[in-house]
Amino acid sequence: MDISVFEVIGPVMVGPSSSGTAGMARLGWAAGKFLDEPLKSIDLKFHPRNDGYAGLRSHLALIGGAMGMREYDPELKNAMKIAEEKGIKLSASKFKPPLPESGLTVRLSMEQVSGKRCDITGVSVGGGSISIIGIDDFDVELASTEKHLFVWADRDVSESLSKILPKGTAIKKDCKNGRYLIYMGVPLKMDESAADEIKKISGVSKTLFTEPFLSFGFVPHEPLFRTFEELMKLSEKTGKTVPELAIDYEMGRSGRSRDEIWDQMKQNLEYMRETVNTGLTDDIHTLFGFGTGCDGKKMMKAIADGKILGGSTLGRAIAKALATMEMDCSMNRVVAAPTGGSCGIVPGCILTVQEDRHCTDEELINSLFVAAAAGVCMYYHNASFSGMGGGCQGEIGVSSAIAAAALAYLGGGDTKTICHAMALSMKNILGLICDRIGGSSEIPCIRRNGIGVANAFSGCDMALAGIESYVSPDEVIKALCNTQKLLPPQLRGGYGGLGCTVEAKLAREIEKKVNRDLTLPEKGE
Repeated sequence: MDISVFEVIGPVMVGPSSSGTAGMARLGWAAGKFLDEPLKSIDLKFHPRNDGYAGLRSHLALIGGAMGMREYDPELKNAMKIAEEKGIKLSASKFKPPLPESGLTVRLSMEQVSGKRCDITGVSVGGGSISIIGIDDFDVELASTEKHLFVWADRDVSESLSKILPKGTAIKKDCKNGRYLIYMGVPLKMDESAADEIKKISGVSKTLFTEPFLSFGFVPHEPLFRTFEELMKLSEKTGKTVPELAIDYEMGRSGRSRDEIWDQMKQNLEYMRETVNTGLTDDIHTLFGFGTGCDGKKMMKAIADGKILGGSTLGRAIAKALATMEMDCSMNRVVAAPTGGSCGIVPGCILTVQEDRHCTDEELINSLFVAAAAGVCMYYHNASFSGMGGGCQGEIGVSSAIAAAALAYLGGGDTKTICHAMALSMKNILGLICDRIGGSSEIPCIRRNGIGVANAFSGCDMALAGIESYVSPDEVIKALCNTQKLLPPQLRGGYGGLGCTVEAKLAREIEKKVNRDLTLPEKGE
């Protein structure tokens, strides 16, 4: 297991969903790395639970990714048209029982111009992160941040490979029908001419090097911290603040310099600010029109007219969150934090506090590292950052909790206060279900970011007042994981909750009409 701080504050992506759009684009891009020739056809196999793939534009992301587009490329929205212009035949199908565990499992069956086929199976695990679990018929476990070497052979050549590869290389393998796929993570700067020597081994039919599927850097390492308890003890022992420890963590796992890491987070802050400003000033049209496209503007006007009761700070933070989500749901660029469906909460909170407290950009960047550190600890507890994976408590809930941690830092809280701000906020929102109306992220996701903002301020302010969570921060996240595990599929992106209402049925009909020209033909048609 490995996670970058930029998988918590990030990815930079086009909306509407980090798991349903950005993660799918990354899966498609990773799959494209296994192709030898141009594409002739692509069939996308989805989990039956993911029948609303068109609402999140998952198919466009997968197709665009397979053609080489990245998750932040605005041309993803035109991927079907571009593929058809290239003569690539497109279709969709569904997994048959036994079904994959995750509803966000996808198989890309790709035919190349010579007729050669390549099947890649992966999972969008939440927050834009991905896992490749299958290559053709072989089962694999790949770290998405590592460079890999793959060797196909008709016998087990592991022993011969160990004599060629760097000492200590962990070699993994799978065997199907007498054929072997042997694979291993290798140093980023490994001399790829080693493939020439490997091809001389008797039984080897093919070799392939792939660059990391996620470009956050990776070196073999022991994570600096995995839990909130470790984070608090490390801060006390070293005298370092949470943002300093988050940067040290990222340096240790990536091998990148402090300046490189700082500059990337600075860029993320600039993207957040740009998204908010555009969402509050430009005409925004969401994909399905369920969101008005001007909720953020309406909120700002209500504040100016003196109509709200919650105060200017909370009101403006909610307005920024709504505007960010409206940008997300119109396939514009946002920064997931950690998901697309909850991308408005962190920027809404910290950018508003900057206006009121005159914080510097440096302080805001540090607060983003605080939020990232909180997300890292959640990850190592196996928390899901996906609504379909664990309910909206893993999206709005997690975003609200890491935003509370960031706010507590901006309010002068020490490491313990920061951790308890997270815990107090997370406790309040355990059990929040994912009950999207239809397949889009417009209802209730846009406006649900507002409650995430309010909850973040609530958790932060209680912690700054000296109130602590009775249940320790790590145990709160264990409770989150337990709740996610017990939540039934109907309340994880199914048709439960708001999805069972009359309005939901009407919305699904509207979606069908909007998606009619975008839905892929079933395979065989």
